[in-house]
Amino acid sequence: MTNSSNTFNYHRTQKILKRFSEKNIAKVNFHFYFTLIMFWLSVFANYYFLNSISWMLFLTIPITTVFMCRSYVIEHDCGHLIFYNKTIWNDIAGNIVGFGIAIPYSMWKCVHDSHHMHVGNLDKRDFNPEIWTLTISEFKKAKILKKTLYKFVRSRFVRLVVSPVLNYGIACRLIHPNFSRKAKISVIAHNVIYSGLIWYIVCSIGFLTFFYIYLFPLILFFIIAAYTFYGQHQFEETYWRKQENWDWKDASSFGATDLQAPRWYRWLVGNVTYHTVHHLYVKIPFYNLHEAQNALKQEMAFNEISITGVWRLLGLKVWDEQKKKLVTFKEAKI
Repeated sequence: MTNSSNTFNYHRTQKILKRFSEKNIAKVNFHFYFTLIMFWLSVFANYYFLNSISWMLFLTIPITTVFMCRSYVIEHDCGHLIFYNKTIWNDIAGNIVGFGIAIPYSMWKCVHDSHHMHVGNLDKRDFNPEIWTLTISEFKKAKILKKTLYKFVRSRFVRLVVSPVLNYGIACRLIHPNFSRKAKISVIAHNVIYSGLIWYIVCSIGFLTFFYIYLFPLILFFIIAAYTFYGQHQFEETYWRKQENWDWKDASSFGATDLQAPRWYRWLVGNVTYHTVHHLYVKIPFYNLHEAQNALKQEMAFNEISITGVWRLLGLKVWDEQKKKLVTFKEAKI
């Protein structure tokens, strides 16, 4: 496909997708208040049942995790300023739901905007908070310590269990030089509030109780998010290019996946499984992504991958610049 045809297809997709950017404020208000109420009710239910009918935690903890996922969906759309009509209401709603899932809103918005701006650019990986990816040549030139660390980080266990906790639980507490001033203030403010609040809660009910009613479902949420996000860009024919050959339209069109998942899973993650559509037109609210996806299917082919197939993709490790493919260590002969 030539660059000219890519450009034509891109402009055509914009015309098709634009009509799905219209907001439904009644629906938005329902999603916001229902998610917020159900999330905090489930947390209090965890506390109540932990001290009375403990087996009920098998029901209430998953509910907490579900509405943590839904909170992230809302924070995501607020970050793109597509949840409410006005920026201030997006910021207020984003800060409220983001606080509940320990992800500072302004920090996350800064990081996610950077991801959309630099997706697929090998020379801008410091600005694109994507999963750590090395090319074959970079891996071969790396020192033994870096190679060992890279293999450890890209292992399935680390990617699904350790990295989610480190990335969301710890990295979100740190300030990066590339952060905007607002993002830095957001991190500092959240750290101060979290420190005081967690200290008070732990002193009042004990760490183990706090872990069961909040931290454990939070970790489950982190794992679901990490698994889903991995499958969105880490696939064989994904898009990685050096700056001189990088094209944002191509990266948005061919560097993301269409994860095939059951309806309940799509609801859980707010249709973020339709990730190509999201990158092509970020102004589409999550509740319109399904219809937008169906409308665009007649115009372009998507990188369709089953949600269970993401497990296989976790075996891909390094980028082959010659073949323009993400490959395993065995395929790379390293």
